[in-house]
Amino acid sequence: MEALYEIVERPAQRITGRTWEGTFVEAADGAIHRLIAEAQEHRRISHPRDRSTLIGLSWDVRPESFHYFVGYVGEDSSTFDRPEHMDLPAMRFATTMHHPEGGDVFVQYRKMYDWIDAAGYVVDNSRLHYREEYEAGFVSPSASSLRMMIPIR
Repeated sequence: MEALYEIVERPAQRITGRTWEGTFVEAADGAIHRLIAEAQEHRRISHPRDRSTLIGLSWDVRPESFHYFVGYVGEDSSTFDRPEHMDLPAMRFATTMHHPEGGDVFVQYRKMYDWIDAAGYVVDNSRLHYREEYEAGFVSPSASSLRMMIPIR
């Protein structure tokens, strides 16, 4: 199944959530999936009828480590213990949906970078490297769909 790419805009947003910093090894060992599951569980308890999209942001990506922020749009502090806030300006992204049958997420990201370059866009990592959007009930890329996004200008 060939990925379909498009350009989308996201308005300025305040995201309330929690930051994680660690290595790619720690992430592969499940650190981010545990953080996502914890955020979803807190949200389910504090807002049982809410099916909001969970947002994951990655930045300061280095060969060995990176920062990751997971949260929901808005000011709600009941979802997280000791919530943090991230204020994002309006941004433009190249995006595609990743489905479990689509294979490895990192391979799909490499293909997105190739598409961005071929289409004449420029990646803009000045604020973040990746944005991912997870629907309620997300488990992992091998079991659930997610929206993959790379900031561009």
